[in-house]
Amino acid sequence: MTTCRSAPPRSRGLGLALLFLALLSGPAAQAQFIPYFGKNKVKYDNFAWRVYKSPHFEVFYYPEFEQHLARLVSYRESGYLKLSTGLKHELSQPIPAILYKTHSEFEQTNLYPTFVPEGVLAFAEPLRGRLVLPIDEPPDKLNGLIQHELTHVFAFDLIPRTLIQRDIPLWIDEGLADYFRGAWAPLDLMCASRCIIKSSGSQAPRK
Repeated sequence: MTTCRSAPPRSRGLGLALLFLALLSGPAAQAQFIPYFGKNKVKYDNFAWRVYKSPHFEVFYYPEFEQHLARLVSYRESGYLKLSTGLKHELSQPIPAILYKTHSEFEQTNLYPTFVPEGVLAFAEPLRGRLVLPIDEPPDKLNGLIQHELTHVFAFDLIPRTLIQRDIPLWIDEGLADYFRGAWAPLDLMCASRCIIKSSGSQAPRK
């Protein structure tokens, strides 16, 4: 799932595209941590990737923002504790988190199947549970963004996604992410209201 600037993601197409490409990648691509999807994408920077391992994450970063690493890891571990406690669920493997210093560098990621759409702030992969985001948001927004996308990673683990089982109602995914973030996006509230009205309208009238 993605997070957009104006609101959390509205498009199912992204999740399905990521899911479809992951299924097609096969064992050879799965053996590599970062498969090269965006072969036609212009790349301006070569990132000197390093890996920092915390109790629940494998954080991929580069030296240009190493001074912020402790704070960023703290955000993630706090978010993990909140989710594991609230959902009473633990992930069996560390979560790969790929960080970019700026949004423009994030747009160069080769983990997205095409060009990153305008307004997308971050995304989490349905099958591999990878969390990909830039860090140039204000601290409160960045913390909320991490919590939102991390909730998707937990949801993907609790409700596995495949090409056969993929039609999870959007209000479930986004509502859960907004709930744990502690802030409700207007479009998510609108979606939930429409779902409730539709559900109420489908019931037989009481006699």
